[in-house]
Amino acid sequence: MQEFFDAIAIHALFENGYRNLKKNMTAINDLNVFPVPDGDTGLNMVKTFGGGLAAVYDDEISVTEYLERLSRAVLLSARGNSGVIFSQFVSGLNRGFKGKDKIAFCDFAPAFACAREDSYKAITVPTEGTMLTVIREAAEFLNENAEKYEDFRSGMTALLNEMKKSLAKTPDLLPVLKEAGVVDSGAAGLVCFFEGMCAYLNGQDVEDTPELDGTIGASADMTNINFGPDSRLEYGYCTEFILQLMNYKTDLSAFDLEVFTEPLKAMGDSIVSVENAGIVKIHIHTFTPEKVLEYARNFGEFVTLKIENMSVQHSEIEKKAEPREKLKYAIVTVASGSGMCEYFYSIGANAVIDGGQTNNPSVDAFLEAFDRFDAEHIIVLPNNSNIILTAKQAAEIYKASDVRVIDTKSIVEGYSALSMMDIWSENVEDIVESMAQAKENVTTAYVTTATRDTNMDGVEIEKGKYIGIENKTIKICSENKLECVKATIKSVTDECEKDVIIVFSGASVSEAENEELRAFLENNYPLCDVGFIDGGQEVYDFIISLE
Repeated sequence: MQEFFDAIAIHALFENGYRNLKKNMTAINDLNVFPVPDGDTGLNMVKTFGGGLAAVYDDEISVTEYLERLSRAVLLSARGNSGVIFSQFVSGLNRGFKGKDKIAFCDFAPAFACAREDSYKAITVPTEGTMLTVIREAAEFLNENAEKYEDFRSGMTALLNEMKKSLAKTPDLLPVLKEAGVVDSGAAGLVCFFEGMCAYLNGQDVEDTPELDGTIGASADMTNINFGPDSRLEYGYCTEFILQLMNYKTDLSAFDLEVFTEPLKAMGDSIVSVENAGIVKIHIHTFTPEKVLEYARNFGEFVTLKIENMSVQHSEIEKKAEPREKLKYAIVTVASGSGMCEYFYSIGANAVIDGGQTNNPSVDAFLEAFDRFDAEHIIVLPNNSNIILTAKQAAEIYKASDVRVIDTKSIVEGYSALSMMDIWSENVEDIVESMAQAKENVTTAYVTTATRDTNMDGVEIEKGKYIGIENKTIKICSENKLECVKATIKSVTDECEKDVIIVFSGASVSEAENEELRAFLENNYPLCDVGFIDGGQEVYDFIISLE
């Protein structure tokens, strides 16, 4: 007899899958093929799906309605390449289950077909041996076998076994995985998610682990709040909510998000508004959150609600952007480290999103940054290969301005692109083209600490030692930080002569180390322009621009 699941059962499945994903997050992070401290695949997937779960609830609604809410919230929470692909996987499931009040296991076949299509569309050049392969092969298995299973337990068990086989084959499809001796981390995360769902079907509830710092619902640390009886409310309240539009309060068929948002402009700034299938998400900075909430309740009821005192919570980054500044061109970039952020502002960035290695910003973070300006064109510099997809996803969603994303893969490429921007040009195509060309003329080198023992690019790497990297190629491993950076720069300049060397020093670099490196560069490269910038970044001791 055919078994059917409603939205409540699907929610329970997903919640157990999410808990298992979160439980195994560190192990997934550790699958990073590169031995540097930027393995954040598991973290990105957890924050992406966790943001979605925080926006839904298991009430008496159809599977269609539930997945519409979930997929929209997951999309806004997406961060990193793995998170964006995961969000598109959920979006595909939503499309494939459209019109269903309840689902049977066989319904996963068309849903996975849509999930495969949406996931592959998210990547400009899809790479096999990744999460994409597991999704595709799972879709193929379901297309041929889903009708054989009448119950979820047997069907999901068979599906999970196929996904595990697909995961095990990822090193055979992607040489870099085989070289590192690991399977693909994103694919492993997806398998963990389905393992959690199978555990639920076998009567096993995965124990929840503590909420991650920075996820929705995390509480403030009350022990370090610098806000007392004599303080002044300088920055207002960051107010966010998800509103379910109600038929008895408004005409859903005639609801217009722009009309709804217009009165909010008199109540605050930094407004981000999104509507999907009767669910409205609002972000606003306001001194009167009670007026905002009173107004919103004329249209529906709150699903989630968060109000934070920005005098307590605000960062230096938030202080920089003038609300709704009217501009022809606005530059939104991503950087990590106070010095790096300050530097990008100084060379023309209008908004700097705090993020980078191990801290990939979400789609929502980009949307908030875009909405700070009344800009005709917004040019985005993601400055990290793992953030480009998120930026492009946000650009697709945002309709108030023309948004262009330049595929800058490092801070150095972003710096080079921004320094070449012609702010007086009337043609945005010319501006974007010249910035894109500028980033091609620069080489990025890094020095950081190895996170594990391995052999890569012919270099024997030991955990805890310093490694020098040119773009994605490891050049050297050394016990000495300065010897490592000197050898890395020499390796790059031996291959191609450079005219300009700019060093972005990390938070752990001392003034004495900077001076020693400066003397080395001036003595050995007398014809080069040499510059030093106190970047303050955490992950990399040195980031070097060679042009």
